[in-house]
Amino acid sequence: MDATIRTLGTLAAGLCLLGALGTAPRAAAQADNRESLELARQHMELGESRYQAGEFDEAAAEFLKAYDARPFSAFLYNAAVAYERAGQRSKAVDYYRQYLIREPNARDADAVRAKIASETGGEAPPVGEAGEAGEAGREMKSLLSIQTRPEGATVVVEQGGVEVATGPAPFAQTLDEGDYRLVIKHPDYRTVSQDVKIRQGKVYVVIVEMSQGQFLGYMRVVSDPPGAKVYVDKREEGSLGRTPFQNVFPTGPHTVWVDKPGYQVEERKVDLGLGENLEVRTTLTRLDYGRLRVVANVAGAAVLVDGKAVGLVPWDGHVPHGDHVVTVRADSMKDWKGKVHISKGQLTPVRVELRPAVPRGAAWATGAIGVVTLGGAITMAVLTKHLDDDLARDRDAGVLASDDSRIRRVKFYAIGADVGFGLTALFGALSLYYGLRDPLPDSTARVLEPRDWTFLPSFDPVHGGGSATLRWRF
Repeated sequence: MDATIRTLGTLAAGLCLLGALGTAPRAAAQADNRESLELARQHMELGESRYQAGEFDEAAAEFLKAYDARPFSAFLYNAAVAYERAGQRSKAVDYYRQYLIREPNARDADAVRAKIASETGGEAPPVGEAGEAGEAGREMKSLLSIQTRPEGATVVVEQGGVEVATGPAPFAQTLDEGDYRLVIKHPDYRTVSQDVKIRQGKVYVVIVEMSQGQFLGYMRVVSDPPGAKVYVDKREEGSLGRTPFQNVFPTGPHTVWVDKPGYQVEERKVDLGLGENLEVRTTLTRLDYGRLRVVANVAGAAVLVDGKAVGLVPWDGHVPHGDHVVTVRADSMKDWKGKVHISKGQLTPVRVELRPAVPRGAAWATGAIGVVTLGGAITMAVLTKHLDDDLARDRDAGVLASDDSRIRRVKFYAIGADVGFGLTALFGALSLYYGLRDPLPDSTARVLEPRDWTFLPSFDPVHGGGSATLRWRF
C-alpha cells in the first residue's frame, strides 16, 4: 500500500527521526545522527567537487572533515586517493593503512595492500579471499547509509547477483561506483527491494518505511527570499511547511510548489532518486502588481484610483505597479488627492485625514438676496422708464400738469432702482467672499513605505468556519 504525501507531512517528524514513538533521549540521538550524517555528506560532496577541480589537498581536507563528522572508512580512502594525486605519498599511505584498519576484509583490501607495498618498497601480499588485487586509488568510494522504520530490519546489498554486504539497520557500507540491488527484510513486514546506482564520491541516505514498503529520500526546498510555503504533489491539502524546508518523501517524481505572498508561484517537477538528498532551490519573482490599502478618519469615504471609483474606506485591492492618482472624498469634507507609487508585489498603505469643508450657506444666502434685489431693481428701472416715456409724450403735447403725481412716482422708482442695483452689488460681493473664503486646513494623507503582505488563517469557534485574511501593519 502506497503512503500519501499527506501522511508523510503529518508524520514528518517521525519519519525524519525514524522512531518518534520511542523515548525522547532516543529521538534526540537519532536527530544528532541525522545531522552528523548530513554534515558528512556536505563535506563529502564538497571534497568530490574540489577533487574534480584538481584541488587535491583541499579535497583531502574535506574528506577528513567528513570523517570527523561520521567515522566511515570511505572518507579515509578518499582522503588517501586525494593525497596520492597531490603527490603527498606518505600521507596517502597513512590513510590507506587507516582504511584497512577500519575495513580489513574490504573487497579491495589486497589491492590497497599492494598499493601500500609499492609505495613503501615492501612486498605485496598474495591475492586472497578478501578481494582481487588491482589498481587501488583509481576511483573514490561512496557511502551507503540505510535506516529502516522500525529498526532491526536485515539489509542485503547485492551486485550482479552476488552478496556484497549484509547487516541490521541502521546500516552503513562503503561501496565502489556501480549498480547494486538492495533487499530489506523484516519478520513482521514483507520484503522490499530496490535497484540503486552508486556514483563515486557520494553519500547515499536511504530510508525505508517497512509498513508501507516504501523507499524514501530527503528533499530540501530553499527559496530566496525564505519563508515561502511549500506544497508537494497535492496543493489543495495545504502546505507542509516554510522554506527552508526538509522532509522525507517516497522516491520517484514529485511536483513542488513554492508560494509566498507578493511573489509569483514557482512550480517544479523533480525526481527524487533513491538515497538522494535532493535540494530544490528557487529564486522568487515579484508579481507585476501591488496592493493599495486606504484607511481614513471617515468610514465609507469614496476611494478613486486614476479617477475611477474602486470602493469605500477602508479599502484594499490590487493595483498595477507604477504611479497612480488616488482621491478620497466624503460629504461635507474636503477631498484629498495625491500621487501614490505602487511597488511590485508589495502593499502600500495610505492613511488619510479628511478635513471639514467650509459651510457655503452664507454664500448661497447672500447670493439669493442679491438675486432678489437685482430683480427689484430691474422692475423699478422698467417702471421708471415707462412713466418717464409717458411724461415725455404729455410734455410734448402740452398737456402735462405741474402737479402730476407721476412726476413724484418717477423719482421714487428711479431712487428705488439705484438702491436695488447698489444692494445687488453689495450682496454679490458678499456671496463671492463667502464662496471663496476658506479658513480651515486642507485634507492630508501619509503614504507609508511599501511592505510585504501576508495572509493569515483564521478560525471561527462559534460557527466553525475558517478563512484567510490579509494582514497589514501601519
